[in-house]
Amino acid sequence: MGCDYYLAGPVVAGKETVELVDAIYGKLWEEFGTNNVYRPGLHKVPNEWGISMETWGQCVFTMDVVAIDEAEWMIVCNFGRNHQGGTSWECGYGFAKGKKILVVNMPGSEKDTSLMITGCASNIVDFEDFINSANIRELFIERGKLAAKMVLN
Repeated sequence: MGCDYYLAGPVVAGKETVELVDAIYGKLWEEFGTNNVYRPGLHKVPNEWGISMETWGQCVFTMDVVAIDEAEWMIVCNFGRNHQGGTSWECGYGFAKGKKILVVNMPGSEKDTSLMITGCASNIVDFEDFINSANIRELFIERGKLAAKMVLN
């Protein structure tokens, strides 16, 4: 694995949702190459048809955890509060591990966004701005975060 970028977004969802995540992956692929972007769902478990569903699930989980651990940046496709739990878990795990997180607000998410997802963000960008960016490297800039002690005091 060893990718610098981990793309977190629904893998099993409606066709339109998957196509939007695929568009993000395509833009990342153009900029950074497929060997430098980890997209869950594209990585297969060896002998996956010859093992139990439980074992397969543990393998997928482990592969994703290792990929997040190795990544410098996570790109989180934010479909709002009710998007898949896996994406939320990946984002929270990445935040806890100190990863830089670029949140891409997908179409429609602005009406129903998750404060937990956006709170993890190093930077936030709208889907259209991401797709239409002439240089997406400029989007991978850490913005300042309000220190927790300022909020809690």
